[in-house]
Amino acid sequence: MASRLSKYRALVPQLASALESFRSSGSKFRVLKTVSPSEAAPRDPSQSSSDESPKTLFILDSSFNPPSIAHQALVASALHKSSSDSHPKPHRLLLLFATMNAEKAPSAAAFEQRLTLMTVFATDILETLKDSKDHSVVPVDIGVTSLPYYTDKSAAIETEGAEWYPSKPSHVHMVGYDTITRFFAAKYYPKFDPPLSALNPYFNAGHGLRVTLRPDGDFGSVEDQRAFVELVSPNPKIGVSSTKIRKAAKRGDWTEVGELCTPGVLAYVRSEGLYTDDDRGAKMA
Repeated sequence: MASRLSKYRALVPQLASALESFRSSGSKFRVLKTVSPSEAAPRDPSQSSSDESPKTLFILDSSFNPPSIAHQALVASALHKSSSDSHPKPHRLLLLFATMNAEKAPSAAAFEQRLTLMTVFATDILETLKDSKDHSVVPVDIGVTSLPYYTDKSAAIETEGAEWYPSKPSHVHMVGYDTITRFFAAKYYPKFDPPLSALNPYFNAGHGLRVTLRPDGDFGSVEDQRAFVELVSPNPKIGVSSTKIRKAAKRGDWTEVGELCTPGVLAYVRSEGLYTDDDRGAKMA
């Protein structure tokens, strides 16, 4: 683990430079790094290689502050062969970070640290899936966007992502129930009449959503959530919040952090002391 942490520390200035280049370019989307299955595990010949243009792009869009087992559960569910086989192959996974968030102001871990955490998380995901016969192992892209809304992000990936996705794959955004309620909230589309007509280009392009229920709690019962839209079965890990992880890291409760994060993310957060100065525990970008 020590050698791996050293490698990740070396990534921070590289990703900071790549992020600054993206910001100064005026671009709306860019892939900064790709973690291939071969970097974490021997590649199964039946799986797609990093050189193949995907037909389905699974997208996990988050602030990754830090990545949690809730994020891992969303990815594992989407890449489970019983569900992923319904989408055209080759598959690819995009971890997407928005430098501009619709509801949260940036704070806590610096953006380049979050991009590094995303890279650590991608490796953890691949290492977890490599021995599984029930999951697909696919390349993982670390991407950034300057846009706050899902529909605009997908449009940017289509128009500016040809270098990485020349076959124009369909997008499957993996989200929790709390996100889907915002996706269909009319207040985010005030320039459209009716407001939800803003979603037409997204769905007309063949893009879709994969929604995982939250456990009973702040967002109503499972039955209430099912009544809103057709959803994936609940997973208790989805209830994990990054806020809870930051609070545990602040007080040095590494046992709890380890229960809520993947091993690599735990080690990196602890070694770098990323949240030692965060004592607010508030929701942050």
